[in-house]
Amino acid sequence: MRLDAYRHIRRGAWSVRRSSRVVGHVPTLILADVRFVVRQAARRRIVRTMQREVCAHVQGIPTDAARPLEARRVRFSPYAGPAFTLEDGTPIAAAALVFLGVDGACWAVMGDVECVR
Repeated sequence: MRLDAYRHIRRGAWSVRRSSRVVGHVPTLILADVRFVVRQAARRRIVRTMQREVCAHVQGIPTDAARPLEARRVRFSPYAGPAFTLEDGTPIAAAALVFLGVDGACWAVMGDVECVR
């Protein structure tokens, strides 16, 4: 079953949604077959009003894989642009595996997945 996850800033955890309902909060999460989703109307509203709200999330299938080996850092800021990006500014829409860390970082593996336990 596909889940949505986004960073809950006040809790310092990842909120997990299933069918538009929050079902829990976790410190870390690993998802496979991931899509990066940005609601553009909400992003524009944030830029216009300067008030926070959830406008972006990752969507994928939970997995018990270990930490990705050659993962690349993924970032999102509604003020920086309309999409999730890699550190070099390249937009990203999907990934094979994503690790959502306790520190709020998002790491993605694009192709074949190798993990370390």
